[in-house]
Amino acid sequence: MRPGITAVLAATLLSLTAAVPAPARAEAAAPADRKPVTDFSLPTLDGKKVKLSDAKGKVVVISFWASWCGPCKQELPLLDAIGKKYADKGLVVLSINTDAPKTVAEVRRVVKSKELTLPVLLDGEGAVASKLDPANAMPYTLYLDRQGRVAHTHEGFQPGDEKDIEARIVALLAETPAAPAQP
Repeated sequence: MRPGITAVLAATLLSLTAAVPAPARAEAAAPADRKPVTDFSLPTLDGKKVKLSDAKGKVVVISFWASWCGPCKQELPLLDAIGKKYADKGLVVLSINTDAPKTVAEVRRVVKSKELTLPVLLDGEGAVASKLDPANAMPYTLYLDRQGRVAHTHEGFQPGDEKDIEARIVALLAETPAAPAQP
């Protein structure tokens, strides 16, 4: 092969590699690089309003899911169990359903069949999902530190993810909360 062609092929391969998106399992963002999540309020299945700011000072896991999503239905019981296990350590798990409003009955069926006790928030209009889950991935999970900043994101769920999920949460719970700003 001629040297010029080799260089062109190498440059092309390098540019294609650079265009490949980062893997869904991103490393934790350093605290200084974490971006805050804007407060939001959504109704629950039973009509109550839940605001993100209600969990101020806690580690928050937000999982976007849909009733038609198989991996979502696998992840939800795990998040429910982890939420119960670490609630007394300062963990809050919020599941945000993105089904259309006309399918709330199906959402209720999933929650009942999985025996979920975690809060199920309804975002059928996509107001919160459009801001926090721009790729519309299912499931899409955000891990927020105690200051309400995104430390991790994760797309999808497959068996074996359980250890990574719990490890992320334990690490965030172990972080020393930042000192409050002085007036």
